[in-house]
Amino acid sequence: MNSMLVGFASSDGLTIDSHFASAPGFERYVFTMDSQGVYQDSQGAKGPAESEDKVDARIQILKECAIVYCTQIGGPAAARLVQSGIHPIKVPEGTPIADEVRRLDQLLSSQKLPPWLKKKLNQEGN
Repeated sequence: MNSMLVGFASSDGLTIDSHFASAPGFERYVFTMDSQGVYQDSQGAKGPAESEDKVDARIQILKECAIVYCTQIGGPAAARLVQSGIHPIKVPEGTPIADEVRRLDQLLSSQKLPPWLKKKLNQEGN
């Protein structure tokens, strides 16, 4: 794995404070094996037209991400994310993004990865 992109559902750029389907934007961070999580950019979730699928619009924004953090996500939306190769993680509202970046960076540098993350890293490396 050279790098892994991770998204955080956020309205303020500092905390994870949004439901996946209604997130106003996503902070995206790049994680590499040789450095700490590096901030990449913010992606606003444009208000979809009435006929547009909100979940699909957000999946398109996050299509390069391996993981997305949010406060809530419905079962069908979570299934669609997983089918798109994105692993959803729910955290309590107000969780600081910096805390999760640090936690994920520590996890990636450890040798005890959860099976789902090990599989994801192997897929990213191909």
